[in-house]
Amino acid sequence: MDLENYRNFLAVIETGSLTGAAEYVHVAQPALSKQIRALETFYDAKLLITERGSRKVILTEAGRLLYQKAKYICSLEDLAKEEIVSTQRGAAGTLRISVANSRSASFIKNNLQPFSELYPEVNFEIFETSFYEQSQQLLNGITEIGVLSTPIGQEDNFEELFRRDEYLAAVFSNNSQWQLHTKRKGINLSDLRNIPLSVSSGCHAILRKTCDSIGFRPKILSINTTRYTALQWALMDQSVAIVPVEPGEDLGEKYLIKKILDVDTELYKSVVKVKGRPLSPLALKFIQFYNENSDSRRLCDMRRLESESKV
Repeated sequence: MDLENYRNFLAVIETGSLTGAAEYVHVAQPALSKQIRALETFYDAKLLITERGSRKVILTEAGRLLYQKAKYICSLEDLAKEEIVSTQRGAAGTLRISVANSRSASFIKNNLQPFSELYPEVNFEIFETSFYEQSQQLLNGITEIGVLSTPIGQEDNFEELFRRDEYLAAVFSNNSQWQLHTKRKGINLSDLRNIPLSVSSGCHAILRKTCDSIGFRPKILSINTTRYTALQWALMDQSVAIVPVEPGEDLGEKYLIKKILDVDTELYKSVVKVKGRPLSPLALKFIQFYNENSDSRRLCDMRRLESESKV
């Protein structure tokens, strides 16, 4: 089936009428009607109903289903065009990435900003969301690269390309009222007894487990979806934030970071792709850049990855 038929079918639905669609796509209305009939013949189903005395069209159930699929079919063609243009022009087009809520700010600053400066014709679609939604976006092809703040847990579906270790930290406001604890290089959880804590959701279970093992109940002020929100509580000096931090990470002069010494757990962020699925030329270009400019631990074979993505 000619892709123009799908695109013009979408135009009919989105403009609400054959007349409006004909004007929008610059096709004569009889020719447009013929394309719709061709689709109905091909799928052996009535797709549109035109109300008597009205120019508006109504979708049938079959029409609604085809509308969803036609959008996907046309988007694949658009993506293919972008990737081909990217190949011809070096690094250009749209890079689509799923990023854990708590990692977007640092990932943009440390990775996307310098990549953008090097390749100014690249633009980005960044989806900040939970792990479940990240996995669905990756598997459905909406994004190509995922930056996760939790272990993959679906090794059959995803390949971990890079890993960067983190540690659990207590983050104080620079003018914190709890100065007694901010003067030391590291602290124990018991030092935070009776101090209100703001915790990123990914660290809450770790905090609870460790506190149970040493026999005290933490005073939780707020459990937050993102690390950013937990840090905002600390910045207002309403709490001490308990969040994951990368070695050498600088949160700015407004914060004091203290490693929690008595938490024995593995924390890291991962850069992943769908297993067995080649990367687009632009996504591969970014992974090569990340490999050369990040101090994350590489877990993938770059030669294999490059070979797969050039097939």
